[in-house]
Amino acid sequence: MLIRRIARPMLAAAFIATGVEVIRRPESLAETAQPYIDKAKGALPPTAADFIPSDPQVVVRVNGAIHIVGGLALATGKFPRLAALSLASVVVPTTLAGHDFWNETDPHERAEQQAHFIQNVGLLGGLLLATVDTEGKPSLAWRGRKAAAAAGEKVASALPTGSSGSATTEVLTDKASHLAGLVSERTGELAEVAFVVGTHNLAIGVLVGVLLSGVFFAWKIAQIFEVRTELSADGTTRVYHVTGQLFFASADQFMAAFDFAEPVQRVVIDLTHAHIWDISSVASIDKAVLKFRQQGVDVVLSGLNKASATIVDDLGMHQRADADIVLGR
Repeated sequence: MLIRRIARPMLAAAFIATGVEVIRRPESLAETAQPYIDKAKGALPPTAADFIPSDPQVVVRVNGAIHIVGGLALATGKFPRLAALSLASVVVPTTLAGHDFWNETDPHERAEQQAHFIQNVGLLGGLLLATVDTEGKPSLAWRGRKAAAAAGEKVASALPTGSSGSATTEVLTDKASHLAGLVSERTGELAEVAFVVGTHNLAIGVLVGVLLSGVFFAWKIAQIFEVRTELSADGTTRVYHVTGQLFFASADQFMAAFDFAEPVQRVVIDLTHAHIWDISSVASIDKAVLKFRQQGVDVVLSGLNKASATIVDDLGMHQRADADIVLGR
């Protein structure tokens, strides 16, 4: 998607520039980082503490190198989710060490550090979104559930009775789903505790916890979104049954479900069991409808509830005669 190709370098630019500056001039940050390095070495077991360099300038330069490598990987789209996660992991300690405004006594300096802190929290939010962006491909949680189901089926085939095999499959699948849900639920809480401990400021910890919980809640809701398809007996009509919440986090998955090259005369997008929430989902519907129309396929939207129909009517473009021109298609 074009937006990703533009947004990723924009997000990565700040980290690359910061990394270059830190490697060139590590002195100022090294002085700030020294107390945190000493605290970390004292809190960790001796075997783990030995891996942390004693020279703060080395630690700062390593941090800068991670900024550069992670930023370049994110900007070029090479392992973007891993790159975003790596950058997010270094943003937290960098922010805590470099912009601890709660320790400043000078009002002007405190306001400046607070502005930098909030800016970094915004960057962290962008990185977390990039971390969970699957580009419409199946997520790791979905792949885990599928792998568990496949393993369960293999185990079931080796068991003497079909009933116990079916139960084993269900148990393995449920455990994988439960584990993925548990990770998404607890990440926000763990981050909240980490920020409170690191900053000794409950308000900051709660704010970070709320932000992360919101991101992972959106991710979790996106996982229960699915599109089932069926072909009519005469092979002329394809019906796409959409189930779940259609919003910015599931819009790519929605688009990935369609086969625009299939030689059918009519497509029905059944939204009876779906709800449309935002302009991103409406834009995805517009894009799908117009793409099918370009192939000469008649498209019908069915089953919209009242709220979804209202937002589609208000924001949708596909029903306009000049939709192709307005949307640039």
